[in-house]
Amino acid sequence: MTIASLFYRLLLVLPVCLLMSCSTEIDNWDYPTSRVSGQFLYKGQPMQLMGTASDATGSNMLQLHQTGEGWIQGFIKVFSREDGTYTINAFDGDYYLNLTPGRGPWVPNTDTLRFTLRGEEKNVNFEVTPYFWLSNYTSTYKDSVFTATFNVEQVVSTAVMERTVIQLTPTAIVDNTSKVLERAFTNVVPGTNTLTLNLKTLSNSEKTNLRKTGFLFARVGIKTRNVSDLIYSKTVQLTP
Repeated sequence: MTIASLFYRLLLVLPVCLLMSCSTEIDNWDYPTSRVSGQFLYKGQPMQLMGTASDATGSNMLQLHQTGEGWIQGFIKVFSREDGTYTINAFDGDYYLNLTPGRGPWVPNTDTLRFTLRGEEKNVNFEVTPYFWLSNYTSTYKDSVFTATFNVEQVVSTAVMERTVIQLTPTAIVDNTSKVLERAFTNVVPGTNTLTLNLKTLSNSEKTNLRKTGFLFARVGIKTRNVSDLIYSKTVQLTP
């Protein structure tokens, strides 16, 4: 074997060895067990939000950044549940949370929540100002007719309500992504409102799609003009 051929083989093998060494080192990292949790609130009240987490569409409402010595550049995407709560595991260290630009049914702000994580940090809550607030929600479902009554408060005077929707799914997660059926209303105004949807008027294909699991769930949402995310009522189970 010539010196040239030996050198060539070393060039081929060395990167593979280095890659395997790095891969082994990365794979040997323990999963972080420390935990931070909190909730989106408006005047101390839980926000009802989109519950579908999608990394592809960037539906994360928060960004978690590590700071201090040995900090890791970039951020961790934090997704919320439909009741506005969020939980994420991370390594011990100094962190801050900020709102994801362009996400959430609230007024944008650049506030940060700074904290030191040592094992567990609870009640790292983020106070926000929604454009509209939905409260005093009640609903009934009788003889295939869904009726929802609720109060709407216009929190931001310049906000424009684009539409209010009733969304239905055969699963417990109901939002703009997971919806199977949606009906929109443009007659909702600040104050007390009542919306009705008669499921007997649905098409055969719509009825079939809603019967896939034998369960039926509903939710009311408010869409603000030029804002992608909706603010919601709590999800209610209609059947069985």
